Amino acid sequence: MFVWRLLHNRLPTKDNLIRKRVIHHEDTACVGGCGGQEMAAHLLLGYTVFGNLWHLIFQWVGISFISPESVADHLHQLGQLASVPRFTHTFLKVICHATAWVIWKERNNMIFNNNIQDVVHLLETVKFLSYSWLKANFLTSAFSYTDW
Repeated sequence: MFVWRLLHNRLPTKDNLIRKRVIHHEDTACVGGCGGQEMAAHLLLGYTVFGNLWHLIFQWVGISFISPESVADHLHQLGQLASVPRFTHTFLKVICHATAWVIWKERNNMIFNNNIQDVVHLLETVKFLSYSWLKANFLTSAFSYTDW
């Protein structure tokens, strides 16, 4: 449900909350204090801290990837890389979705708890979450968390 809402611009980002008249139109600043307007694309791809998280994800997976500016294009292209074997596409999609979820949860942590986690901690959270999701759905998988 989260990914569907993300891809259809239905998350309660500040730009959507302004459009629905939930918050005042002057409250558009990114929660990270970077000066950008908080929209899904900026939050997931443009904000420096979360951009660094994507870079660490790419290093972990062992790919080189230039991110498009569109969230939908980013998730689709990363999940369908031609340079990787086809059986890994599911793994990449799960990693992409887990990363987007961790970013969203961290954005909420920044707003509601006035706290931010280190980007390395966020990477470890993505690794654990993606492993857990895959392990729950592929019971016969022959890899352990240390291999992940």
